[in-house]
Amino acid sequence: MNAHSTYAFYGSLRRGMINYQDFESSLEFLFQEIISGFQLYALEKYPYAVKTGNASDLIVVEIFKIINPGVEKNIHALELRVGYHYDEIKIRDGNVGIYLFKKPGTEPLVKSGDWVQFFGS
Repeated sequence: MNAHSTYAFYGSLRRGMINYQDFESSLEFLFQEIISGFQLYALEKYPYAVKTGNASDLIVVEIFKIINPGVEKNIHALELRVGYHYDEIKIRDGNVGIYLFKKPGTEPLVKSGDWVQFFGS
């Protein structure tokens, strides 16, 4: 888990999405960012991102501070249980946690890199 309890969420934990609603009272929104070197893929109701290292691959993330240590542990356990692995990336001046898949499968690519836009369409 992240030393500063800050995380980059790109899918169901973004504002307005289903898991955000479950954890909203424990999440402090900091800012939104577009990060390069990642691609986003669509499972049925959830996305996953993979690191590509390609600067032209972009995804939209929202940066949150998790203000409840118990919720932070629950989110961490949930993400690992369903197949994600934990990594850290540098955004602006700090390291933030992010949950990724190791490699893409056969699921559809979210070309816009924006899960909220893709899911709402």
